Amino acid sequence: MKTALRTPLVLGVGFLVASTLAATLADGTVKDLSARLEAPQVFFLSGLIMAGLSLLAARAGSRIGLFTTSCLKTTVPGLLLWRSVATVVASLGFFYAIAMIPLAEIFLFVGLMPLMSALMSRHLLGESVDLGAWAGLGLGLLGVLMLFPNGLSGLSMGHFAGFAGALAGTVSLVLSRLMARREVNTLVQVFYPNLALAGVAALMLPAIWQPLGMADVARICLYSGLLFLARWTMVMVMQRLRAPVALPLMNIQFVWMVGVGFVFFGEVPAATTILGALLVMSAGGIALLEQARVDKLARTSQSRSPGTVPAE
Repeated sequence: MKTALRTPLVLGVGFLVASTLAATLADGTVKDLSARLEAPQVFFLSGLIMAGLSLLAARAGSRIGLFTTSCLKTTVPGLLLWRSVATVVASLGFFYAIAMIPLAEIFLFVGLMPLMSALMSRHLLGESVDLGAWAGLGLGLLGVLMLFPNGLSGLSMGHFAGFAGALAGTVSLVLSRLMARREVNTLVQVFYPNLALAGVAALMLPAIWQPLGMADVARICLYSGLLFLARWTMVMVMQRLRAPVALPLMNIQFVWMVGVGFVFFGEVPAATTILGALLVMSAGGIALLEQARVDKLARTSQSRSPGTVPAE
């Protein structure tokens, strides 16, 4: 039983649930701030805090033997640079989207990410998507189309910002999966992207800085802690799950988004939004079954050829 609970699939799903829950709580925490503060001011402070948390986690982990390398060292600097750029663009895109449209509508763009990842994964990762998986992604697309509350006429700058965030976020996650094949150090994927985010934000600070109260500082610290947890656990998800599988499963985030939006902001999603979300989440279930099938084939192949490492 304990062995089964430690399989890559189970661990990956567990980390994913933790990551999406932490990310949604972080979005809820920053939504009020996004209405009053500019993104660079929030990201400068949160980026520095998350980079600092990475250093603390690395030091603590090395003392107990959890890590053997520093989070400042990487074997793939080129990939890390591109992932950092994608993370900065995704963060800015989603921040402005959160400021301008309801939290539940952000799910529209989270729902698009599995389709984007399926297209990218084949070329960047060599991870093919079979007919059943494409059917699941098609079901997810149908659900995504139902999430437009007002049709195409309802599009705003917030929606465009969300799309840019989703596209860059998908690139970041696919690159994370690619890095995980060559880089065992997970914290390096948290430290440098957040340091880059703080650096880019610092360039814009002189024009937009506003005085912060203690309540704002406390919220930024809470936001940073939650986002650090979300991003670190997502790196561990991408180590264990194929990108076309992990991203559909991320759609569980809709449940958390609706809950946070309803409890804290009084946002009630339309019936079509809920129906569309159910379809998208069904696509995530199909993706999970696909990962289980691939894992079973890999184990069968290993048992037949013990000296061979099966391809994904």
